Amino acid sequence: MKPTIVCAALALGLTSPAVAAPPAAEFPITRYGATADDERPDTEAIQRAIDACGAAGGGVVRVPKGRFLSGGLRLASNVRLVLDRDAVLQGSTNHLDYGKGGWNDALLVGENLNNVAIEGPGRIDGADCQNPKGEEGFRGPHAIRLAKCENIAIAGLTIERAGNYAVLCRDCAAATIEKVSFRGGHDGVHAQACGKFRVRECDFRTGDDCLAGCDNTHFEVVGCKINSSCNGFRLGCLGLLVKDCTFWGPGEHVHLVSRRSGGPGRINMLSAFVHFAPKDRNPKLPSDNWLIQNCTMDNVDTVYGYDIERGVWQTGQPAKRLRFEGVKATRVAQPLRVLGDAERQFDLTLENVSITLRDDRADREVLNIERFGRLTLRNVTLANGGKVPVLRARNGKAVSLDRVTAAPERDAPFALEQIGEIRQAAKPD
Repeated sequence: MKPTIVCAALALGLTSPAVAAPPAAEFPITRYGATADDERPDTEAIQRAIDACGAAGGGVVRVPKGRFLSGGLRLASNVRLVLDRDAVLQGSTNHLDYGKGGWNDALLVGENLNNVAIEGPGRIDGADCQNPKGEEGFRGPHAIRLAKCENIAIAGLTIERAGNYAVLCRDCAAATIEKVSFRGGHDGVHAQACGKFRVRECDFRTGDDCLAGCDNTHFEVVGCKINSSCNGFRLGCLGLLVKDCTFWGPGEHVHLVSRRSGGPGRINMLSAFVHFAPKDRNPKLPSDNWLIQNCTMDNVDTVYGYDIERGVWQTGQPAKRLRFEGVKATRVAQPLRVLGDAERQFDLTLENVSITLRDDRADREVLNIERFGRLTLRNVTLANGGKVPVLRARNGKAVSLDRVTAAPERDAPFALEQIGEIRQAAKPD
């Protein structure tokens, strides 16, 4: 009778809090022959542990304390790969240990999976693995590549020195990336045609873009640190919330692509945000309905950039509605610059925002926008050197200015040309 009673109680939601779910089966990689802290690859042993866990219907594949060397591994549905404290899953420095030396090679690969988890507090070390036949003559395998996967959790670990992207997702849905530290390598999270992603309390310090990709929908990035020697967000997304994030430059890790062309390599952070819709990817979706809220930026070249005609990888689809709210940007080198599409679909709202140019770059506008729908500034401070207007707007449908301060004060702080409708609230006494 006991099984019947338990089942009835579960159906009615009446189980006692003291009744715990049975523990997940564990598959320590050492049980399958992996040995720590030597130079012998553990690829086959770790793969045996993953395969056994998947065949059992799921559970935990555990990487204990120590350094375990591996080539490419294939994940399975319902498997949690857990790296214990002081555990290191270190990728091989030989790119052929991951596959055939192609773009899709990675240390951890998941395709057509459901319920995928990769958890810390240990580390994944890509060892800066290079492929002489890879993109730009040196890019190697990704750290994690997921394709057509659902219900993804990546949490609590560090991913460092990835040979290419730290996390690459294509056609994936319902992912949470939480409390992950990204160090060096190339892009942090690169998502293509993905939806319902939540990125929370992550620490990005990358050599390339922190978050990138296009044709994405419903992304939420909250409480993250964003530092790059390229861009914070080079993104195309329909529905984006970025909240309570800190952006700063210069990058703590060099931009490896620029270093390959000679010299020490670039470390300046180009943009906090830049539109991304490259024509060669045949993007289907515009970027629309973006809210950037309660963020700070310091020593970043540009707050946001979009040029539908000449922008690098920006011309495949337009950007539409973008709102900055509660944002403070200091020591900015370039104007927030927009050249919108011919239909003037781009709307920009700044509310409770201050943007200050760097002293050595203060001879230009703070905001330069052309060919747009509606520009709305409310409780905004724009600061430059005082010799040119802080705002230059041309060929727009409407401009609304309410409590907009130009610092320092000047006789003509705004240059507005070919604007259909202008509303400017009187300055408060």
